[in-house]
Amino acid sequence: MRVGVPVPTSEEMTISESTAGAAADRHRLEDVIARRLGSAREARWIVEHADGDAGRARASADRRAAGEPLQYVLGRWPFRSLDLVVDRRVLIPRPETEQLVEVALAELGSLSSDLGGATTVPRSAPGPVCVDLGTGSGAIALSLAVEGGLMAPGLVVLATEDSADALAVAEANLAELAGRDPVAAGRVRLSEGRWFDAVPPELAGAVDLVVSNPPYVAESDFPGLDPTVRDWEPRRALVAAPGSSGVGGMADIEAVISGAALWLRPSGVLVVEIDPSQGTAAVEVARRSGFGGSRTRRDLAGRIRMVVAER
Repeated sequence: MRVGVPVPTSEEMTISESTAGAAADRHRLEDVIARRLGSAREARWIVEHADGDAGRARASADRRAAGEPLQYVLGRWPFRSLDLVVDRRVLIPRPETEQLVEVALAELGSLSSDLGGATTVPRSAPGPVCVDLGTGSGAIALSLAVEGGLMAPGLVVLATEDSADALAVAEANLAELAGRDPVAAGRVRLSEGRWFDAVPPELAGAVDLVVSNPPYVAESDFPGLDPTVRDWEPRRALVAAPGSSGVGGMADIEAVISGAALWLRPSGVLVVEIDPSQGTAAVEVARRSGFGGSRTRRDLAGRIRMVVAER
């Protein structure tokens, strides 16, 4: 018997035609939004986020055209291995902060091999204790929990945040992580309060690693920020008062560095994101606070972007 090419049924033809029609409609919608926004990539993301729903996609395009950052329009944004909930209550996660996590993970790897070192108080945690000050969306803390937990068994990550609104976003991201990776999520503790005020007193002198991306934009620089930053992201998470030496935007950096000296164990490490103009001042604050050694690290663009200090 001669075997011919199978002839599709009328139902299969209908499904195929419907699928092709939906794809064509999606492409047309992307083209319309791309022309409006001047970005085919953003149009594709918006249509994908709307799952092809033309009404939702057009509403999102309206928000983007009005100047709202794409990350807030989509309501999510990738950060390292995570896909985070983000909105106007928190800063948009940035590549510079991904590098901050990279440096912190490298320090954690070195510290975990020296976990037997002495602390000023008895250790209650089974592994290294990390503190993320001003966690915002939880990007740093959750990344440390996911990636750091692979190199440091028993890792505990405490994330503090004094904004109840921002903490709610971090809680949402932690809940999502718990659904995907309950072991990593179980390493994280969220605590409301300003800087070290939210850290349990029994951890004084027993913390292994402190990480922070504090506000560091000088008040005088705020008006000149890109409008998508200045007009949309939370000002309190961006701008800080001058430091004690008069350097703009240094007040919160100083609070984190000076406070960390009291909470870190001997040989514990601090990693803080800073503005490129603040490197010298940040190193000096670390020296005055009693850190044995401190240095700056650069971002991928070659700009000074963080200070690393060892207790």
